[in-house]
Amino acid sequence: MPMRGELPSVQARTYAGQTPRPQRSWFIAAVTNRDFQAVVVFALIGMLATIDAVLRFPEFGAVMAQYAQFP
Repeated sequence: MPMRGELPSVQARTYAGQTPRPQRSWFIAAVTNRDFQAVVVFALIGMLATIDAVLRFPEFGAVMAQYAQFP
């Protein structure tokens, strides 16, 4: 008979044989990463700013090409 207050051994514990939690997929792990989310937000802001600039100044490329002709 075990002493009073003594914990049962690992083999005698009923919860010792529980199955481990299933592994999360690498995609879920990457998407929930805060660093990855920061990079994605930064890239989206840059892409939206570029699209906005192209739509606001459609002739900007032609103007720069004209300036490049004169030394």
